[in-house]
Amino acid sequence: MRTIGAHTFGVVWTHDAASSIDAFAALGFRDFQLMAMAPHLDPWSGQQVVEAIRRALDACEGRVIAVDLPSSDINIASSTPAAVNFAMHTYEHAMSLARAVGAQWLTINSGRRHMLLPPPDDRLLHVFRDALARLSARADECGMRILIENIPGCLLETAAALEGFLDEQGFANVDVLYDVANAAAVGEDPAAGLALLDERVAVVHLSDAPEGTWRHAPIGTGDIDFDAIRVQLDAMHFQGEVVLEVISRMPLEDLKNSLAQLRQRLW
Repeated sequence: MRTIGAHTFGVVWTHDAASSIDAFAALGFRDFQLMAMAPHLDPWSGQQVVEAIRRALDACEGRVIAVDLPSSDINIASSTPAAVNFAMHTYEHAMSLARAVGAQWLTINSGRRHMLLPPPDDRLLHVFRDALARLSARADECGMRILIENIPGCLLETAAALEGFLDEQGFANVDVLYDVANAAAVGEDPAAGLALLDERVAVVHLSDAPEGTWRHAPIGTGDIDFDAIRVQLDAMHFQGEVVLEVISRMPLEDLKNSLAQLRQRLW
């Protein structure tokens, strides 16, 4: 059976990072992905917060896989240089925080474009590429890696877009976080997306959604085919991380039930 971790996104308004680790550990989780979003976990947090997280990890013999920033707050593909500079500054703080709590990855999005009037060319992709080059170099200095997540509304929201970009740019320390609910939201078959990206995928996010919607619902409450995803991961000999990311009104109960659903499906 696979080790399955949990993302703290669903409890950003009710728990701080350390107490979320305690709560998730009580459900049986030992691997955690942290959302660096105030008040849950401010990217500018100091040593006191880092020490609280480390104590929580020590208590459950757990580990932090990655640290994320909310995609709604930052944009490293903005046409406004000051916005990019703010995003880069925030990512650098998040990377320092991630390193301090022992995370292997910093998770980024691929930059947002305006859904009503995107530019008619690839100028934003050039902005994103330059920003990623800076983050990649900084991650090398920190002994860390970068994860790009497929997120609806971002420049690289599909498996094909991610593969094409990474094949062309060749960043050695950049991996893919493939979110199956995000894939389904843009009309992509998650199993097919995983097959296309193959060895580039280092982390997989699991949550459910009714067809045609963008949700991170509990497993078993939507239409995503988790049996097909499991079979595809097995075919890939996937040895990376699997993380539940459930956003609901009852996140702890729904995380527990989602884990049980996956175990019943032979995950």
